Amino acid sequence: MYSGVVLAWLLTAGAGGPAVVKDFALADAAGKNHSPAEWQGKNAVVLLFLGTECPVSNGYAPEYARLVQTFADRGVLIYGVHADPSVSAADARKHAAEYRLRFPVLLDPAQVVARQAGVRIVPTAVVLSAEGRVLYRGRIDDRYSADGKRREEPSSKDLEKAVAAVLDGKSPPAAETKPFGCPLPPPAK
Repeated sequence: MYSGVVLAWLLTAGAGGPAVVKDFALADAAGKNHSPAEWQGKNAVVLLFLGTECPVSNGYAPEYARLVQTFADRGVLIYGVHADPSVSAADARKHAAEYRLRFPVLLDPAQVVARQAGVRIVPTAVVLSAEGRVLYRGRIDDRYSADGKRREEPSSKDLEKAVAAVLDGKSPPAAETKPFGCPLPPPAK
């Protein structure tokens, strides 16, 4: 499924190898359970870590919609993930409707998936292989600088480049970029 370049990168990424997202079952905002079993046979999986009260995350809603359209027919599954324990299913449904999020929105109050993926900031995008290996983690694009200054248009669409590379059997141009946004609150006990 992956070229030798991607496989070599997967085997050597990070000190302990690549992070892996696995062994979980999360309900979405409608109450349907989702697990990595859904990923089999997919070309890539994208997890978009969202925040209902984070203006940076909410400002990316049009970009989320564009990405769904761009990759809809290319074997890419896209999920939103709310890792804030205070976000209820009703809150997530209302947020998804308000921002026109056209993908399943998972609830991760104990931050099981966030922890496995190494996410601490929203918005953060994570691109996974069908086996759950983290191929990319970081910002959606470089619209925001490290000091919070916002560009009208990004100069680098990091998430889109990462997904396109994976679909082409290559490693992403960067395995990780630094996201800018709102910190995750402590997980539910």
